[in-house]
Amino acid sequence: MRLWKRGLAILLLAASALVLVGCGGSEPLDPEARKLVVIGIDSADWRLLGPMIDDEGRLPVIAKFREESASGRMKTFYPLEKSPLLWASISTGVMPEVHGIRNFVKGSQQKPVTGSAWYAPAIWDILGAAGMSSSVVGMWTTYPAREIDGVMVSDYLPYGHGREKPLEGLVWPDSLSAEVNALRVDPGSLTDEDLGRFLTPEQLSIAEAEYPTEMQKLRDVYAADLGYLAVNRMLAQRFDFDLFFYYLRGPDMISHYFYRFLKPQDSRLVVTPEQEEVFHDVVKKYYDWADEVTGEVLSWFPADRQAVIVSDHGFYGPRKSGQKGAAEHSEWGIFLVRSPLYQPGARFNHIDLIDICPTMLALMGLPAAADMPGRVLRDGLTPDGQKRVEEMEKNRVPSYLSLRPAAGPAGEVDAGVDEEIRKQLRSLGYIN
Repeated sequence: MRLWKRGLAILLLAASALVLVGCGGSEPLDPEARKLVVIGIDSADWRLLGPMIDDEGRLPVIAKFREESASGRMKTFYPLEKSPLLWASISTGVMPEVHGIRNFVKGSQQKPVTGSAWYAPAIWDILGAAGMSSSVVGMWTTYPAREIDGVMVSDYLPYGHGREKPLEGLVWPDSLSAEVNALRVDPGSLTDEDLGRFLTPEQLSIAEAEYPTEMQKLRDVYAADLGYLAVNRMLAQRFDFDLFFYYLRGPDMISHYFYRFLKPQDSRLVVTPEQEEVFHDVVKKYYDWADEVTGEVLSWFPADRQAVIVSDHGFYGPRKSGQKGAAEHSEWGIFLVRSPLYQPGARFNHIDLIDICPTMLALMGLPAAADMPGRVLRDGLTPDGQKRVEEMEKNRVPSYLSLRPAAGPAGEVDAGVDEEIRKQLRSLGYIN
């Protein structure tokens, strides 16, 4: 029965793809025109990014991309939820009760949730069934990396630096494991020059002497992001994927750790004048770096490659109640799409997080499923884009759920790595 359902879903995909045509034409859609780059920036919020762009003249890459794109605020789930849950809904187009990802950990022992929790296919599974390839690096809840049409690098890559050898199952296919693992960045290897992106020499000297905990957090976050950047760079140079999904977790973690120094008046925790002087600009400078990274990622592809920039939620900053973790999140994330289907500079009236997956599928020439509650975004469509979307919305497939990923290997169990992850989640306020 399972094989029959899988075969049916693939046939439905093939049949629906036949009705899709190039914008305004009668020829099948050009495979190059269907390719998509997605840049996921965890916790990016227009309330911070907007003034940085408009008032301070910063973030030139995102500013230019916004001019070339249709964009707007994206309403995330409310009450605010955890990043693994939100990114899973962005990736699958279904609600948490359907896709199965609910939290960071499970059970009384707070075992980190692994990839076996996925009960719905992600966009990379749907694309694989349609004969299209994907690169997915660092996405939440992807350990162990499982078989997809393309490459998957797990979210566990930054952990376990003290082990004699890296965890098994960090990379699919395994033939890339040695090369990917060699690109990991040890936090202890970061130099003063590296950290100088975020702190002046004087600030760095004070921070190293007086605030070692904050400095270790900065090193850990930046090293993980640098490692994933190096992996993505290598994959972009080596392969040409239909979907290239670049995920940047660092801005969320940096915000949890350092936003209180940016807005000490909003924090219940006491921030001394010296602490504010040293760490006040770390969050904004990390976004300056994220903007440069966004420019590099876009430079790996043709200038006309379709591209999306999206976050899972925004960021309020510290609460006077003292609540941490998801309580610091805002319900408004960001969404921008650069594509011939959308008018440059257009603004979306309303975007729900659950609309992102159907919209990304439409960009890639595939219909959403009837059991996906979201819609393909229609504001700002060009005339040819309207024709494409109308055609696809008429040809939604009944469901993609039969493409649910088969259970892969269990992955290597390492109590030390599990505790390393729990310790980090506690420091972020996500678990007790």
